Amino acid sequence: MDGFLHHTQTIITAVDEFDFLERIKPSAVMEYFQDLATVHATEIGIGYEEMKEKNLCWVLNRLSAVVERMPAVGEPIVVTTYPHKPGIVDAFRDYYITDTKGNGLIRGTSRWCVLDIRNKAIRRCAPLFSFDDSQYNPEYAVTDGNPQLPELNSISSACEWECTGKVRITDLDRNGHMNNARYADIVVNSCDFDFYSAHKIASFDFNFLSEAKIGDEYRVRVKTHENVSYFEANKGVNSCGEQFPMFRAKITWA
Repeated sequence: MDGFLHHTQTIITAVDEFDFLERIKPSAVMEYFQDLATVHATEIGIGYEEMKEKNLCWVLNRLSAVVERMPAVGEPIVVTTYPHKPGIVDAFRDYYITDTKGNGLIRGTSRWCVLDIRNKAIRRCAPLFSFDDSQYNPEYAVTDGNPQLPELNSISSACEWECTGKVRITDLDRNGHMNNARYADIVVNSCDFDFYSAHKIASFDFNFLSEAKIGDEYRVRVKTHENVSYFEANKGVNSCGEQFPMFRAKITWA
C-alpha cells in the first residue's frame, strides 16, 4: 500500500474526543479525516491556499465510516488517507485508522467536489490531478460507502426524536461555514439519551446538502427502527414555505 499516494500520521487520542461513556465521538473521527485530508491535499498541490488562488475550494458532500473497534482514551493510533483516481466532477478519498500493530479500528470514505468561490458553480476535478493511474489506491476502504440517503418522510419507524439548534461562532470553519465535524455533534445530540447510552455506533453515513452560516437555526428530526437511525436537519424556509435541507445522516447501531 506504500506505493500509492498517501499520507500517514500517528496520533494520541485525547480525552475530549470521547463521550461520557469513553466512546470516541463521530465528530472526532471526522476531524481526524479532515485534518489528514487537508495536510495531504497541500502536499500534492491541491490544498486550501493553492485552490483559493484559483478561486476554487473543496467541498465535502458525502462521508461514511465503519467502526471495527473503538480506540481507547490515550491510545496511539495510526491514521492514513488515500485519494482515488478522480472522476470528472467527483473526487474520492479513503481513510484507515489502525492501532500501532496495524489492527483495524475505523475505516472511512468521502466524496468531494470543487466549487468556484465566486459563483458556487461545480468545476471539474480531474484537471487538478497530474498523477499516473498506477499511483492511486484501487482498494476502497468502505465498498458501499457514500450512499445517497433517503428523505426522512420516506422512512417508517417505531420511534421518533427531534431537536433544534442554532449555528454558533465555535461551529465555524475558516470558510465561515459550519465545520463538517459539528454536524456529527448535532446528530449525537439529537439522540434519545437512554437509547444512545445503551447502543454503540457500528457505522455512520452523512450527506451534506447545504452550507450553514452563523445564526442559522435548524431543526433535526430522527426516525429509528431497530438498529438504524435516520437523521434529517432543515434550516429556514424559502419563498414557497419549504425548508432548506441542511444534511441527512444514518447511524447503524451495534
